[in-house]
Amino acid sequence: MNATHKISLLLPCLASLTGCRYTFDIEDNRLKPCLCMKAYICADSLTTIDVYKAVPVQSAGKADMNLVSPSYSLKRNGKEVEASSEEIADYGISLQCEEFKEGDKLELTFSADGLETAVATTSIPGLFPEFTYRTYKDEYGDNCISIDYKDDKDSKDYYGISIETRRTATVHPGHEPLVLYGYASPPNDHNDLSLDHFAYSPAVSYFGDGAIYIWADDDHADDTYEVIYTTSDTSSENSELAIRLHLFKLSREMYYHLYAEYDSSYNPFSYTGFSSPSFAYCNVMKGCGYFCAYSKNHSGWITIDKE
Repeated sequence: MNATHKISLLLPCLASLTGCRYTFDIEDNRLKPCLCMKAYICADSLTTIDVYKAVPVQSAGKADMNLVSPSYSLKRNGKEVEASSEEIADYGISLQCEEFKEGDKLELTFSADGLETAVATTSIPGLFPEFTYRTYKDEYGDNCISIDYKDDKDSKDYYGISIETRRTATVHPGHEPLVLYGYASPPNDHNDLSLDHFAYSPAVSYFGDGAIYIWADDDHADDTYEVIYTTSDTSSENSELAIRLHLFKLSREMYYHLYAEYDSSYNPFSYTGFSSPSFAYCNVMKGCGYFCAYSKNHSGWITIDKE
């Protein structure tokens, strides 16, 4: 049976499954208000942790969202550290504290009247390992970059890369060139349903100013990661494209949080009835949200040839 026949048989099956429907009463979901933490903690940077009150959907718009008598304890490697707090929009509280270093294990315990005490932990990873890169164009003319890095085989590691772009264009001879900055994105057809085992399908989420490609070390046994990317700006004979690599090492918690966001955005089976349409990751005990960490470094600017 060839690929065309396989596709023709699959489509009726998909159509028959998308009609499934399940109803439930949200007034009887037994959910209670809880604490919600949100934190991306970067190594060697000032830390901000936002905490809110989360309520079941049927209570939205009518529940008191204030945190009453909040108290917290933030520990680094088992010892409490000082943190300041201030109220923020949407009735939340923002904690600010000192910079944390590679290897620090963090634990936040947060309490408020009427809510269960929530606890979350994460560890600060080291920097992205030593690497080399190669830029090229594939057979379709797409911009590509291949990263070779030295992974630690004795530990489970998680990585990410985002690509900042700089387009320099000469608009009028004799005048200062126009410089445009942005971030690259994966091709529009990435992660489309395909029978090709080798089709390009990276795990891509969005973090900071642009797309971030994420992977676990055991996904690539040869310690090589290939990125195919597109830029939103248009090239011309009078312009030059340069890119800068932002290289991340992610905590386990951050990898799974970003992967859940990717899964929610790109999983085609949630639209065809094969899986749940709701995806989430939480590492907050007795609460919800994410408490995670990462480290980041970057390359210099790399000029991309037009040919």
